[in-house]
Amino acid sequence: MIKVFRPFWSYDVKKTEVWLSDMAKKGYLLVGLNRWTRCFFFRQGKSKLITYRIGYDKMHGSSLSRSLLDEGWIKVLQSGKWYVISNEKHLEQIKTSSVREGIIKRNRTIMYIFSGILIYLTGIAISNLTIISFSLFQDVSVEIVESPLWILTYSLLGFAIAIYVLSIYSVFKINKTNKYLISEKNNKLQSVNHIEGRLSKEKEKQLKLSGQMVVKRKYGWMYSPDRLEKWLETMEEHGYNLYRVSRTGTAFYFIIDSPRRVSYCADYQNISDESYFDMHRDAGWKSAFISYSSLQRWTIWSREFSEGEERPQIYSDKSHHLKHARRVVITYTILFLPLMIIYILNIGLFIEGMFNNGTSRLSLLNTVMFLFCIFVFGSFTVRTWLYYMRLRKRYDFHL
Repeated sequence: MIKVFRPFWSYDVKKTEVWLSDMAKKGYLLVGLNRWTRCFFFRQGKSKLITYRIGYDKMHGSSLSRSLLDEGWIKVLQSGKWYVISNEKHLEQIKTSSVREGIIKRNRTIMYIFSGILIYLTGIAISNLTIISFSLFQDVSVEIVESPLWILTYSLLGFAIAIYVLSIYSVFKINKTNKYLISEKNNKLQSVNHIEGRLSKEKEKQLKLSGQMVVKRKYGWMYSPDRLEKWLETMEEHGYNLYRVSRTGTAFYFIIDSPRRVSYCADYQNISDESYFDMHRDAGWKSAFISYSSLQRWTIWSREFSEGEERPQIYSDKSHHLKHARRVVITYTILFLPLMIIYILNIGLFIEGMFNNGTSRLSLLNTVMFLFCIFVFGSFTVRTWLYYMRLRKRYDFHL
């Protein structure tokens, strides 16, 4: 029996699965996991070719679903909500495996926590650096007072730096892992017709040069999704048929053809699984765009309808549509409000310094930069609230 310590194994489950398979090739078979000490336990045996899959979900008992059992998967272990299953088939022969939704959701929660810590510590650092830089560029005497508890001061500073570095690593590593897991899922979920109908880059270039394809850019549409929907529907009525959307969601490619009646819906989901996409596709909707971002999970749905037919809607229930709009508002308000507060506090420090010590180019430049950031993030927040208010007015729904 051997024990291996891997502190950040859950940050990259795909890499951990490959590592477990490599250990099996060397004759070390997984038998245990302690999620608290971050240790894996192996027993030495014969070399085997084993494919491992890690999942995170409530699993009662030792039985797997019938589909996984039929595919040859067996449960190796479970530690809390973490579980590991294995399969001795060749990877090319495996058609079904465990879902990743639980891992993606858990990773997102951890990433939000570390992002909050990162924003908080960055705000403190910016405030202190601003005060120091302001003092250095002004004719102000700076007096440094030595701390009576310098050991405690430097220890706390070292701890804060360590937490800051850990937060940066955690956010970037988890974000990268989630992007991979989401793209892995989206490769299966993308519309088949959309993929099969994709033109080559050379063909797209020819269509652009001939004027048969136009590219329109929409930045920040997720803060006013109703206006994006109306714009796309109007473009379709004028013969601009949406062909595809760029991976970033900012560039919209249209092919000039006959006018169509198409209903669009920009839908935000904190996390979406296969059933979410299957449900809408079964109802006749096509996914024109699926975001790959871990923070903004947007899908643009489209559905063509004939003249005289009622315009199809994903949210037929008013309360559900308003609930969706509230989720958008709350998400972006929580995201942007702390940043605006930090910038406002910094502007207050600069203005106070200008009143006390006069105006300098540096202080004016910093004030203008902070005001610009407040305007940008504030406009994003206000646009989401206006979107929610427009929806309430449309439905005449008073809470």
